[in-house]
Amino acid sequence: MNQLLKDMLKQKAIIVKQEVELSNVMVGIDAGNKYCLYAPGGVKLGQSAEVSGGVGGFLMRNILNNARSATVKLFGNNGTELGEFKKPLRWIYAEMAATISGDEIGRAKRTTMIGRNYSISVMGAPKFTISSSLFQWRDFKFDVMKQGVLVARIMKRYEGAMKMMFTQADTFTIEFVDDSLTLEERYTLLATTFLIDYDCFEQR
Repeated sequence: MNQLLKDMLKQKAIIVKQEVELSNVMVGIDAGNKYCLYAPGGVKLGQSAEVSGGVGGFLMRNILNNARSATVKLFGNNGTELGEFKKPLRWIYAEMAATISGDEIGRAKRTTMIGRNYSISVMGAPKFTISSSLFQWRDFKFDVMKQGVLVARIMKRYEGAMKMMFTQADTFTIEFVDDSLTLEERYTLLATTFLIDYDCFEQR
């Protein structure tokens, strides 16, 4: 694991802000998701971007929407690739794998069609669950539990009615409540944050 990635994951929390694409605002065309990652104090930690896939990828994004397969690459501020998150094509039960240099570190998967429930495994072993109510407004939270104990929390900040009406730009925070979480667990939970954005908040 790259030292830049280790330093990123050692933060108490990571703020993931989706960048607004002009094409999204003007004509509703999805040009591929881009994000910036920040520490709680506002220091930029890195960035990430969905691999475009050329014309074919453009068409698939706009036809399949959030069911599409996607690869999101994670970069440090110096442009070094730190890892990638891979989402396969799924109409239901969306999932995402957290990988580094092609090796799977962990995987998050939705487990129910209606409720926002997820199971999360790390290094092949079941580790965490998420159960989030559908009846939330303005601020959304997804509590990450381990054997009934809260270990992390993923939150989405409400961006305002007009912005949400015309764009799909989202801001998420992944807070690591349990300081003893391993780097592999933190990396998988960061991938889970991206999965929740695709699965719950991206335009359908």
